[in-house]
Amino acid sequence: MSKTLKINGATVVPVSNIRRIRPVTEEDRARITEKYDQVEDAAKFQLQIEFADKSTKLSAESLDDVRGQGVALVNIGNDTYVPALNIKLAEPFTKEDAEKVKGKDYTLSHTFRSRVETSAGTLLSTATPDQVITRREKAIESNAKTDSKTDNKKPAGPKAPAA
Repeated sequence: MSKTLKINGATVVPVSNIRRIRPVTEEDRARITEKYDQVEDAAKFQLQIEFADKSTKLSAESLDDVRGQGVALVNIGNDTYVPALNIKLAEPFTKEDAEKVKGKDYTLSHTFRSRVETSAGTLLSTATPDQVITRREKAIESNAKTDSKTDNKKPAGPKAPAA
């Protein structure tokens, strides 16, 4: 599995620093166009990558492109993807937890079922803790199979001359 991700053709970021990846929606594109004058073609951006410090970077790569670079991704719900290796644990998000968050002037727009601890911060998920961990294991396993197939397709070195 890759420990780095190359985005927009040149920028390389450590996967361990990625908090989450979300597809860019049409609403996001409209907001991008309004907010940033220098963004000439918001349609080219397919992903929004959020880092541990909660800064974001737009990427022209697709989810398949990211996976193609050897980064196993887990869908934790609501089109939110997390690098599988970044997931440390998932625990239930209880009604008591929701009440605590609401008391801090947050509005929960979804029914969250778990809190997912990652190497880049905590996220809320609509998937259950079991689903998150099962998806993590499947993503890692699938990525390992892809890596081994790729290793088998590497061209052999030059053949030794016949004696």
